[in-house]
Amino acid sequence: MTVGLQIQLQVEVFSILIVTAIILMLIYIVNRAVVRADPLQKPTGIVLLGVLYVQMMTSVTQGNMGVKAAQAYTPYIGSLALYLFISNISGLFGLAPPTANYSVTLTLALITFIMIQRTVYITGGLKQFFHRFIEPYPPFIVMNIFGTFAPLISMSLRLFGNITSGGIIMALLYTFTGYVSHILIGFIPVLGQFDFIGPIIAPALHAYFDVFVGFIQMFVFISLTTVFIGNELPVEE
Repeated sequence: MTVGLQIQLQVEVFSILIVTAIILMLIYIVNRAVVRADPLQKPTGIVLLGVLYVQMMTSVTQGNMGVKAAQAYTPYIGSLALYLFISNISGLFGLAPPTANYSVTLTLALITFIMIQRTVYITGGLKQFFHRFIEPYPPFIVMNIFGTFAPLISMSLRLFGNITSGGIIMALLYTFTGYVSHILIGFIPVLGQFDFIGPIIAPALHAYFDVFVGFIQMFVFISLTTVFIGNELPVEE
């Protein structure tokens, strides 16, 4: 008797590969433009967009973590923001948003969680790393443990829930408009099979659920990442 091994990939895996390829292509294009640009001339076009993006990410990071820490964390925050935004709006282009898969959002939140714990260890040492669980009194250990893991759960579920709910709402909308369209013009051969109401209503909702919510959730995630890490850093003089 032969037992076959079946491996089924989730549809988001292909979206992850496509989003990653897009980001790598964007980085390559911007890098090539920067290398060819004249440093004595005012930046324009792609170079200008790259400069503005770096300045924006630097500003967000410095505001929550300080100037010194921002030098180390800005590249990661910038890459994270780009990945999250493109992933969140990928549904507009017929892809399954990677952030609608909890394993993706949990992994991203886990990276933030590890970076927070690393910062605590580097700043206060091993003694402070464990002593914080019994502050201010030992009976608070349970609450402190929950408080330590709270960012991991809340950040991953918030991102996953908002992106997934938007996709579900849009799927229900298209189902409903398709049903209504069939009732209204279903008697017309060929034409009666098309959803003519959906394309009229959907753009405004896509602008909200995909673009606006996608941007807000990206900004919330990177802001919380910088805030949680920044809270564990020593105050700069």
